Amino acid sequence: MPANARSNAVLTTESKVTIRGQTTIPAPVREALKLKPGLDSIHYEILPGGQVFMCRLGDEQEDHTMNAFLRFLDADIQNNPQKTRPFDTQQGKKLVAGMDVNIDDEIGDDE
Repeated sequence: MPANARSNAVLTTESKVTIRGQTTIPAPVREALKLKPGLDSIHYEILPGGQVFMCRLGDEQEDHTMNAFLRFLDADIQNNPQKTRPFDTQQGKKLVAGMDVNIDDEIGDDE
């Protein structure tokens, strides 16, 4: 444990930073913060002495527009199941033909 670590910590854990400057949030931290992959966001504060405060953004930070849209989609699917069709993979391939995508590229904050 680092010498400057907080002595009143409830949990301590570590993760490695990748060559791209990324890290995986360890499972015990995700569980303690009740993070839902793909749904929740995290807030960071850089503190004096090289420490970082990290917390799950509360519900007040929700994307209300996106949530309303998802509720609309859910209701439409429930009310009109006959209009739901399987995804056409061939059509999907046509839509992305010619696009250059590297799944290992870092996704910026503006994307």
